[in-house]
Amino acid sequence: MTMSYRRHHHSPPLLLLFLLLSIPYAAAFSSPSPKADSSSSKSTTSTTLSPSTVTSKLANVLQNNNPFQRKEKEEEVPEPTFLESLGLESNVEPKRFYVSSDQFLDIVGASFPALFRLGTGIFAEGYKLSLTPQDSSKYTIFSIGKYQLSETCSPSLLERRRRNIQPIILYDMEACPFCRKVRECVSILSLDVTFCPCPKNGIKSRQKIKDKYGDDTTFPVMIDPNTGIELFDSDDILTYLFKTYGDGVVPWTLTIGNALVPLTAALGLLPRFNCGLNAKYSNAPSQPLTLYSYEGSPFCKLVRETLTELEIGHTQISCPRGSSNRQALLDRTGRFQVPYLEDPNTGVELFESQAICEYLRKVYGVLDTPVKYM
Repeated sequence: MTMSYRRHHHSPPLLLLFLLLSIPYAAAFSSPSPKADSSSSKSTTSTTLSPSTVTSKLANVLQNNNPFQRKEKEEEVPEPTFLESLGLESNVEPKRFYVSSDQFLDIVGASFPALFRLGTGIFAEGYKLSLTPQDSSKYTIFSIGKYQLSETCSPSLLERRRRNIQPIILYDMEACPFCRKVRECVSILSLDVTFCPCPKNGIKSRQKIKDKYGDDTTFPVMIDPNTGIELFDSDDILTYLFKTYGDGVVPWTLTIGNALVPLTAALGLLPRFNCGLNAKYSNAPSQPLTLYSYEGSPFCKLVRETLTELEIGHTQISCPRGSSNRQALLDRTGRFQVPYLEDPNTGVELFESQAICEYLRKVYGVLDTPVKYM
């Protein structure tokens, strides 16, 4: 009987692929070669691997050579910030004097109070202009060759800033002409003020004052934590603040006629008489916000209207022209532009007025419900 044999041929490409794939796994199980010793003969030493070592090395090889895991790492996208997650439609990049088309009429209407009040509150007490050597680290209106136009204020305001006094507490309404008189005063004096908005139908700060002093209490109400003084009349507040924190002289734009000042303030508020007047549903922040602002800026007014309607307490750092607070903001952010909002509750910092208003409504505003009673 004749027996025949068949020769089995292996495909070279498949064999080569198998060898290539087996190299990493073979390396995982092979022991390191012992170092050559000139005194010893050429020999090899084998090392026995324990089952746990084999399992650990196999896991490392599979992890390092897993193409799906590498792809997942490459496609990782950083998580959006809190501000990005809100999806604001307004421009959030700071642009000086930028007015969007849908904000134009609001800015025009918000400019009337400063016009009727002859710009009261725009300039700090003792405001002066001077030409100084150019210094890019200092706040300036503009530069002229090697010089720049600098703004300064009364030395008493600078001295007060060095004393680091506590902010004045002021309960007021944005749409109240008497409250505007006091806001012009704190702006002129470049005072830091903690505002407690008290719009009509408000259930937070307004109700707190009514419960403490009675339903007949009118606004503004000022409390000075530095001296313990509490005042309820706008003229009394003006006299006290200029005597305590200024040069002692109330500007004529705040004293001319008994009725002329509130009358011009009221006329200036007419184009936006219903803005910043009535309370809206909102959630109160756990910590007060910080707003760099000053009276006379239409951009700042729009933000204060929203803060008042939402009853959001905030500390204002007054930045009138000539105030050293302008330099402080420049040092803090690298630029000067107001309004500028800092929210310690979310870590958000914003410049643009339209973006700030949208942010406040999205974060702290609550949609009105048609169901008033259940």
